[in-house]
Amino acid sequence: MERILLPIVMSGAAIALLGGIIWLVRHLAKKRREALMAMATEMGLEFSAVQDEGLLVKMKTFSLFNRGHGRKMRNVMTTETDVARLSIFDYQYTTGGGDNSRTHHHTVVALESDTLQLPEFSLRPEGFFQKIGAAIGMQDIDFEKHPEFSESFVLTGNDEQTVQSFFDEKLLDLFVQHKGICVESAPGMFIYFRNGRRKPEQIREFMNQAYMIYSAFVERLSRSGAVSV
Repeated sequence: MERILLPIVMSGAAIALLGGIIWLVRHLAKKRREALMAMATEMGLEFSAVQDEGLLVKMKTFSLFNRGHGRKMRNVMTTETDVARLSIFDYQYTTGGGDNSRTHHHTVVALESDTLQLPEFSLRPEGFFQKIGAAIGMQDIDFEKHPEFSESFVLTGNDEQTVQSFFDEKLLDLFVQHKGICVESAPGMFIYFRNGRRKPEQIREFMNQAYMIYSAFVERLSRSGAVSV
């Protein structure tokens, strides 16, 4: 009898554990959604708990939105001014499969503006896998006169000369002061994110950081000799 009951008990325990995990995940997602909705209301932002299909289509310009599978956008907050449209949202995707699968979570800020005629580039913190890529010949735009930037970030772009010209001394100094950030650009817009999601109470500061980068790009484009594409 014990041999018969033991598998049944174990199976029931496994189902209960799985049910508990699912409940916890949904509970935490609900708490986050409600906190972000309250934050959006406080800041005067429009809020949508579900995916913005039009925005997601625009985001496919960036490599972040072409990785892995199971891509999802949630908790979308937006606002629009005379000079720029800002969107901030949760984004996730999964790499690998089975026991080797991993889900990646990010909070992403997207800024769109006609003034952002930027060269296309991708900027990420220097890491182990990036260093391996550089060792086997993957592109990484370095600056001999600014080794701290080159040691801190991996910078890539389709037009290396244009991207290198765009990153002048002031821009390099700015990013060195804010290590760990990720930026991808395209003409008319850019996205800003870091590894992992931001807590609801961190959203306002995260938006301020994105606006700081926006201001730096606008200033760079207005400086003598700025690149325009």
